[in-house]
Amino acid sequence: MSIFTYYPKIAYKVDDYNFLQAIDITVVSKIKKHLTEYRGISYRPYVVENGEKPDFISYKLYGNPGYDWVILLTNNIHSIYDEWPRSSEEFNQYIIEKYGSTTTAMSTIKYYYDVYDNIIDVQEYTSLSASNRSSKTVYEWELDLNTSKSIIKILNSNLIGSIESGIQSIMSKPIV
Repeated sequence: MSIFTYYPKIAYKVDDYNFLQAIDITVVSKIKKHLTEYRGISYRPYVVENGEKPDFISYKLYGNPGYDWVILLTNNIHSIYDEWPRSSEEFNQYIIEKYGSTTTAMSTIKYYYDVYDNIIDVQEYTSLSASNRSSKTVYEWELDLNTSKSIIKILNSNLIGSIESGIQSIMSKPIV
């Protein structure tokens, strides 16, 4: 079930005479607080496979694609477009859109490093021997960043019902 089902509704003023009913998204802080303060909460690591999306992982692990919000909130993910790992195809498209081509991304240096992995400038880099320096292209940097997004934490499935009940309860209380 979508988490927005539990969100309270507010009257949003459109003009002097008209209001729309809208979802009150300010309650998300209450949900996050509930997830972080819930006693007995336990997580396990999970590696997102190429192309997996939160709803698929939710179905795979919880038997219901509607618990994708649990995965996103547990990992403090606000945008699946920016904070979720891209599939290989999406990643390559992203690189082309951002850098013009994969060739450019693979040949453009992002950072230069000394032997201690400190970031250095190009002058210092060229003054060091080959064994005391390294570099990282923008492609390598973007790939490392995308790969790091693949390691997430998963709430144990036996807690889903309790978490959902708790959220229903806090959503029924007035916002203070």
